[in-house]
Amino acid sequence: MSWMPRSGLDSAENIVWLPRLFDKARRAQSHADGRLFDGYCYGDNDFIDRAVLQFLRTNDGEVSALLRNNSDDAAAGILVSRSGRTPAECIEFSTNLRRKLFDFAVIEADEGRLPAGFKTSFLRLFYNRIMMPFVYPIFRRAEQRRDPLRHDGGRG
Repeated sequence: MSWMPRSGLDSAENIVWLPRLFDKARRAQSHADGRLFDGYCYGDNDFIDRAVLQFLRTNDGEVSALLRNNSDDAAAGILVSRSGRTPAECIEFSTNLRRKLFDFAVIEADEGRLPAGFKTSFLRLFYNRIMMPFVYPIFRRAEQRRDPLRHDGGRG
């Protein structure tokens, strides 16, 4: 794998996954269609990205537009401020997301962030051979229906 976003366990403004979402947003901006790339899904049509975006009361187009002119730290602060979320709400959201998704263990295993062994091998097999073959076609169909202006923050 030549490119990989940060771990979902990394956080900004007390929100896990947000630095990873920013990495994927910046990478998507570098691709002509801003869609599926390097095996990664990004944005409103990605299950975990969507949860973070909904919590922040925004969408991937707004995040992409914000990241064009701001550092990750500044963008995170702006998003949280615009959302009206409190630090306590951000911590609670992150705690619940980590618990619900088992600390992103499947993704962490797939990206080589867990120690080698049977558990990691099983999680990688599950992710790549069972889960993602169903997810990618759904993501592609959703991306084909996406309004291209919205994905680009309405700025073309």
